[in-house]
Amino acid sequence: MAATERLRYSIRNAKTSLVFYFIMLLVNLFSRKIFLEFLGDTLNGLTTTMQFTIGLLNMADIGIVTAISCALFQPVFNNDKEEINRIISLFCFLFRIVGFVIIGIGMIILFFLPMWVKEEVPTPILVVSFLTFLFTTSLSYFVNYKQQLLLASQKTYIVTRIQNSVIILKILAQVIALKYLGQGYLTWLGLEAVFAVLYSVILEWKVRKEYPWLHPSYALGKKIRREYKYIFRNLKQIVSHKFANVILTQTDSIIIAHVISLVTVTFYYNYAIIITKLTSLIGALFSGSWAGVGNLISENNRQKTILVFKQYNAITFFLAGVICFCVWLLADPFISVWIGDKYILDNRIFIVMVISLYIAIIRQPLTVFLNGYSLYKDTWSAWCEAGMNLLISIIGGIHFGLFGVVLGTAISTGANTVLWKPYFLYREGFKESCKEFYFTFAKYLGILIVLITGFKILLSEIIVIECKNLFDFCIYGIIIFTGFSLIYGSILYLSSSSMRSAASLIKVIRTRKKI
Repeated sequence: MAATERLRYSIRNAKTSLVFYFIMLLVNLFSRKIFLEFLGDTLNGLTTTMQFTIGLLNMADIGIVTAISCALFQPVFNNDKEEINRIISLFCFLFRIVGFVIIGIGMIILFFLPMWVKEEVPTPILVVSFLTFLFTTSLSYFVNYKQQLLLASQKTYIVTRIQNSVIILKILAQVIALKYLGQGYLTWLGLEAVFAVLYSVILEWKVRKEYPWLHPSYALGKKIRREYKYIFRNLKQIVSHKFANVILTQTDSIIIAHVISLVTVTFYYNYAIIITKLTSLIGALFSGSWAGVGNLISENNRQKTILVFKQYNAITFFLAGVICFCVWLLADPFISVWIGDKYILDNRIFIVMVISLYIAIIRQPLTVFLNGYSLYKDTWSAWCEAGMNLLISIIGGIHFGLFGVVLGTAISTGANTVLWKPYFLYREGFKESCKEFYFTFAKYLGILIVLITGFKILLSEIIVIECKNLFDFCIYGIIIFTGFSLIYGSILYLSSSSMRSAASLIKVIRTRKKI
């Protein structure tokens, strides 16, 4: 696959993700206000806690998705349909086992739920809430696993369209049920289950349409499992990284609920939903290029691979700077206009959350290329990251409240992302010194800090806009986003050859598309 074709697929995936991101953002912000009004702080906090608790159970797949997705890159590159059928059949066999394991563990956890929250939530509500999210998660292991072939073939845009369309319909149905039909939390949960089934049905139909020759078999997967020992060798390493990722992304709300309260989870999640949506956007933009990077590495052209990494890195630092600066300035005014001053967090807590967002964004190219090289043997770093996060978050939560919890995430992810991952990728993947990466990182970060300082002074001295309503906020947001993007982008373009190279390549793709 040519570089321009890989990039064309990546851009198509990115465009689809971007369109649905803004639609989902509007839908979520609108529905969040309705859910807070009709369900209350406690039930919203309960929902968030249940979702993150179920998220922890996803550790049971021990990285099967990552390992088998990597195994698909080469047969997809060669259009080897027989081998693809075998690998997807192996997927079917492994995921069915994992699905039953998750259900079993979930049943055990069910008995301990009342001890995990401080508020007195009726036991039937706890049970139904947990079982609903356990059911929707289990579908991924019995039906939705076939979507991995779409992702490996750089057709992420198909999955994005189906998934987000169903979610939008689900949220709208929940809003109508609560606000206009007078229904309650149990109906809200029922709609979660109904639309999860609808997504599985539509996805199954689409996969059959795209790949009529695909016929995965549980029996075949069980029969051939010993022929793919290299996949299982990778699993032993991937499990640590999977564990660390789940600990980093799923435990904060659980710790807050246990150490502080469900109401605090609601306050935290109002901001976290903004952070999560932005992180998901960047993740979605890069997920569309995972298969392309795997395809690129399969060509065994090291210098070309390094060049593409630098291009990705330059774009990512630009996005991270713009997004984090805008979030830092605009989140509080938005929360105030959206759901009221009551829900505004302490400034120091939010600053730490923005730092975590910046780290999560700049981590994306490192993650994509490490995955492309199947580099997972640094298991010790994953355990250190997870352990550091838990230790600081729990101790910090007990002594400093919410600030201590979010600080644990920022410190643990920052240490691993900035200090270790670049060194590991350059040493084991690129086979080169990582000095250039750290120099570039320092340059990008230095430019960002100077620019943020200058913009902050400019805004405080010259531009003063009070956000009393949504219109005022939009005007203020447009001024901030446009001004900072143009200046920061221009500076990076002039000071970074990688940014100029990435911009030139994108321009070539756009020109060819018009022709």
